[in-house]
Amino acid sequence: MKIIKYSKSYKNVSLIKKDFISDNSKYFSYAKKINNVYKKQIKRKKCENCQTKISKPFIKNFGIKYCICKKCGHLNGIYEDTEKFNKWLYSNDDGKNYNLFYKKHYKSRVQNIYVPKVDFLKKVIKEKVKVIDYGAGAGYFLKALEIKKVKAIGLETNKESVNNGNKFLKKNKLFYTKFGDHSILMDNSTKYNTLALIGVLEHINPKKLLRDFKSSKLKYLYIAVPALSLSVFLENVFTKVFPRVLSNGHTHLYTEKSLNYFAKKNNLEIIGEWWFGTDIPDLFRSILTSANFTNKEIYTNELNKIFQNTLDELQSVLDKNKTCSEIHMIFKKK
Repeated sequence: MKIIKYSKSYKNVSLIKKDFISDNSKYFSYAKKINNVYKKQIKRKKCENCQTKISKPFIKNFGIKYCICKKCGHLNGIYEDTEKFNKWLYSNDDGKNYNLFYKKHYKSRVQNIYVPKVDFLKKVIKEKVKVIDYGAGAGYFLKALEIKKVKAIGLETNKESVNNGNKFLKKNKLFYTKFGDHSILMDNSTKYNTLALIGVLEHINPKKLLRDFKSSKLKYLYIAVPALSLSVFLENVFTKVFPRVLSNGHTHLYTEKSLNYFAKKNNLEIIGEWWFGTDIPDLFRSILTSANFTNKEIYTNELNKIFQNTLDELQSVLDKNKTCSEIHMIFKKK
């Protein structure tokens, strides 16, 4: 029976995310830099999810136009996430540039963001889980798996992330792999049963990776992806606030409809879903960052009175309607 879960508390991650407010200008400039490179890529002709000819754009965020696929409901940026673009973003200078977001709060990130992901994975998959984490970044998920005594290896194209992550890992390890090279995944697929793609699919054209997964001995697929949600529309309105969902290499976004199509197309059964987001925290952040105040302390205190005891409850409404900014799904090969 499929397990469906909704929401999580934002209280334990709010301190980790506070830099998005205090350092808004730095993150905003970085997002614009990425978009300026992205819009120099060739035009996208087909939906990233279903390969149908893309329709007319309906929204323009930070210089990039986006359209919704009429067939599968997927959100597509009008430019391709080319191999050249991805190499520049994730592997240039050994990946030092992309590590802007992930240098702080390592232990707190693992405990409050990634351990719950492992708990969800273990709840859905009843047999003993052994994981290959592809696009593992600095190894947060690997460390959470290690804490929960789950055997795993991580594959990452960013050399700096590999070096930094391995400083925190004891049993599970990160390995550097060239962009688009899945040979390590294939060579190790008989030793593991689950492929994890945590925050990966929205950054790449996944066709080759999924083809290799389907031909491997791996049995399960665990993904976490950003979604077309309220946050996207907030980013469209608050044009001087760092866009967290539709930026930083997220060239396409998922919806419930596009993920159902994804499962059907790849002959996968959805066995676990977890819907939660940070749309309401994004609203709070956008208001605070854009505020016209004469006394910041008083303004912040009064705004906090509105959100501090209602934030999780307000977000849960979006989560339960499956219109939140993040989706976790676990699939099983049929």
